[in-house]
Amino acid sequence: MKTPVLVSERLCFHPWETEDFPLFASLHGDPEVQHFLQMGDPPWDEAHLLAKFEGFRADYAAHGWTKFKVTDRQGAFLGRAGFGCFPETDELELGYSFKRALWGQGYAAEAARALLDWIYTAKSVDHVIGFAVAEHAASRRVLEKVGMSLTGIRDVDGIPNAFYRHDRPD
Repeated sequence: MKTPVLVSERLCFHPWETEDFPLFASLHGDPEVQHFLQMGDPPWDEAHLLAKFEGFRADYAAHGWTKFKVTDRQGAFLGRAGFGCFPETDELELGYSFKRALWGQGYAAEAARALLDWIYTAKSVDHVIGFAVAEHAASRRVLEKVGMSLTGIRDVDGIPNAFYRHDRPD
């Protein structure tokens, strides 16, 4: 495995490699993981999964950020976390998805904290947004725990989402 782009206390963040697609597909093949990403829509088919995966790879090649593959320090796959461009506003958006068996262990907050510290050093962005389905209390707690401020509730594809903002530290 190549050298990670970022390392936190328990996590390593890697760009996706072609051979990582089965890991990505297994993560997003779990209906519990997908629940708040899709809100009742049919599961992503292989073509959609592959398009998302290749989009993450293209983001890294073009910008140096992506929704990275996240592993533990021993190299075990845990999920994904990082940044994407929110198309409605062209703002950098923080997002994460971890394997269901790992929920509640602090990985999302650790990832979000490490990624926010990293992005302000690595790139000249003045703020980052994050959002979660309004009823998804756990994901909203993560965004609040890392210092993001609620900016409002807005519909995304007809579903109420809580939007947050984190400004570059002085």
